[in-house]
Amino acid sequence: MLVYIVRHGDAELQSKTGCDQDRILTELGHQQARAIGVYLAGCRPMPTQIITSPFVRAQQTAQTITDALSIGIETDDRLGADRGLTEMLAVLEDQHHQEAIAIISHMPTVGRLRTLLTEGPTAQASSLHTGEVAVIRIDHEELVAGGTLLEIYRLKQCPMEE
Repeated sequence: MLVYIVRHGDAELQSKTGCDQDRILTELGHQQARAIGVYLAGCRPMPTQIITSPFVRAQQTAQTITDALSIGIETDDRLGADRGLTEMLAVLEDQHHQEAIAIISHMPTVGRLRTLLTEGPTAQASSLHTGEVAVIRIDHEELVAGGTLLEIYRLKQCPMEE
């Protein structure tokens, strides 16, 4: 199984409603999501399903990505920013039969998931920047520490970052 762990694109700091779940993507966030869509369209195997947090910024990221992929989006409350690692792992366990999936969620849980899948529960949690993708191959039935980090994809913002 190939898992593409995506942190949503860059989002506004404050929503008009004042609620975290209502924050929308900035123009940079939309650019990041478009770039992720192009990146994933070139991956083999390409994800056959995107599972996303119900938060607006994650939904916007997912919709923009699917414009390049023409695949379905499933919203799963267990991927919300207010949810934990156990719930996120359960989402993956539900999808373990898939060849390749993408999940879109939030920090710190996406960083913790990346570490849990590749290094196990005692390793220090890693981080993902907004608009970043961790590509993990899981060749075993066991998800925890059963994966290999293949790549981190991030849209380069300026030549100095290269």
